[in-house]
Amino acid sequence: MTAIEEQAAAAQEGIQDRTLSVDNATRATQPHLPYADAVHAALAELELLPDLTEAGTRREGTTKGQRQPPELFARLEWLPGHDDLATLAVQVEGLVVEWSHLGGWAIRSGRDLVVLDVDDLAAPATIAEAAMHAALCGLRCACDMPQPVRWEHAVYLDIALVAYDQREGGQ
Repeated sequence: MTAIEEQAAAAQEGIQDRTLSVDNATRATQPHLPYADAVHAALAELELLPDLTEAGTRREGTTKGQRQPPELFARLEWLPGHDDLATLAVQVEGLVVEWSHLGGWAIRSGRDLVVLDVDDLAAPATIAEAAMHAALCGLRCACDMPQPVRWEHAVYLDIALVAYDQREGGQ
């Protein structure tokens, strides 16, 4: 095991999994799963459960002959007509809250997209609050948003993501 892999393994041991149990091999290839699980748990606390939840890896192919590094993502979707979607536009189009380790957090409804002005590893409660505001008031909600806070285990995930990028990018 390389020093980077040892750091990543140690970092992942520092993340307290609430309900998601993953083995060490999965932790190396999908280090963001505990974070996605924590966001889902924060949504459950607000009783704002999505219809679909997925987390995984996207592989985009090649650009100019160069293989693109895989992107880790988490995606939470409320389908059109979901009972928790209050505004007409969001109710008709549905709601998607999405995270990428390359791009951070965004919320989308139909063609409307808002990149959240939060840390890439924002506290799950911050993301849940943003999702609730979008579900109740729409994407361009003028409500006072809570002060964004970084996830308490973000440092461990940061280390694991660096190790992931170095391993997958061939650096």
